[in-house]
Amino acid sequence: MTLESLGWSEFFRQNMTSDATQAGLIPARISRNSKHIYHVISEKGKFVARVSGAFRHRAAESSDYPAVGDWVAIKIGADGLEAEIRELLPRKTVFSRQGVSASGTESKSFQQVVACNVDVALIVAALDGARGFNPRRLERYLTLTRHSGAEPVIVLNKKDLCDEVEAKIEQTKEIAADAPIHAINALDENGVEPLLPYLKEGITMVMLGPSGIGKSTIINQMAGESLMKTGSVREVDLRGRHTTTWSELLIFDKGGIVIDTPGLRDVQLWSEEMAIGETFTEIIEISKSCRFRNCSHSGEPGCAVNVALAEGKISKDRLESYKKQKKEINDSLRRREHGEKRKHERPLRPRRKIQRKKR
Repeated sequence: MTLESLGWSEFFRQNMTSDATQAGLIPARISRNSKHIYHVISEKGKFVARVSGAFRHRAAESSDYPAVGDWVAIKIGADGLEAEIRELLPRKTVFSRQGVSASGTESKSFQQVVACNVDVALIVAALDGARGFNPRRLERYLTLTRHSGAEPVIVLNKKDLCDEVEAKIEQTKEIAADAPIHAINALDENGVEPLLPYLKEGITMVMLGPSGIGKSTIINQMAGESLMKTGSVREVDLRGRHTTTWSELLIFDKGGIVIDTPGLRDVQLWSEEMAIGETFTEIIEISKSCRFRNCSHSGEPGCAVNVALAEGKISKDRLESYKKQKKEINDSLRRREHGEKRKHERPLRPRRKIQRKKR
């Protein structure tokens, strides 16, 4: 197994420090992690690894620790079975969602890293009449992907269970911007053929979507072998069972890399407004004609977006989705800024006076 087959490129080569090389460290990629126990893959094989004490001392946030898809510099142990992670290489792309922790009456936003160094995101929905097809959820995944820097690709699975495939494709086109759309049936012998062009040596894909939509089946069909456990949906409520319970990086024998993620039903965005603009291009373009630059499109005079809504050029659901994403991201940014401000304003603890005993 070569570094190139693992996704190594000139970007990572330039960011592997000379100090790390001189110290005998080698590059490896995180394939799985659980409570700071990491599984890594390198040219010299697979190892179980932990971060070094110096690494732990430098890490200020949870996002400073390695995540699936990350490249790290490791030192192989004397037993040849375990390794120590000394450095985390800069990330080319990062998939993150927002986590919120509460402390007293305040809440703090923090970054939860889902996958790193991804080239292509396969955003999977299902056309089986269950809850797998949701345009509003697709919009959130598109914002997440565009903020990460990866290329979004929308996959509509289970087309054999839908009588309105073309209508669903047209509905998806309305929100996809320039993202490719593929309607497939992963259970067919050649069902995943439209996805094979994305399967290239050294290219990393990530599978995104809720449970029960066939992500694991798609991976197995693309690989040509059974790499992932597959499940079914419950007949009572048509909800999917979780067959993937952690993110995991897999290497295909035919070339290519895929990161499978647990079913993400609710994605809290960790993003910037620019990514929203790439998801809602038509709303952004129309809003340039609004009378006020800071128009919220909520009844202000001279609002071009509300005119477009009344004329049927924009759907009410899509506009509400845009507003919701924008508010969510702005609220997150305010919490982050407030947290940074509080961190710098926190007063130093006064020194305790030492009482000297009288003799």
